[in-house]
Amino acid sequence: MAELGKTARHYKKNAKSRAKHVKDNSPGGKYAHSNEYKRQHSAARSRLKIRSSSVDASKQPDGSYKAESRKANRARGGAKKR
Repeated sequence: MAELGKTARHYKKNAKSRAKHVKDNSPGGKYAHSNEYKRQHSAARSRLKIRSSSVDASKQPDGSYKAESRKANRARGGAKKR
């Protein structure tokens, strides 16, 4: 019988890491929210009559959306902001 590889040994020893790995690699995984997110943003773009690719439907803290320059919206960092 073959020995376990380095990665398999790591996941065997680290339950928390293994759980995240399984979640990330399962169907849906970390992108399970994507379809709902895309539907909401598409509807917001329609409501705001945004047709240009240089304009984003920017979600505001109160949950509403506004038309905003893509450059300004994405410069705030989004998911990478810590």
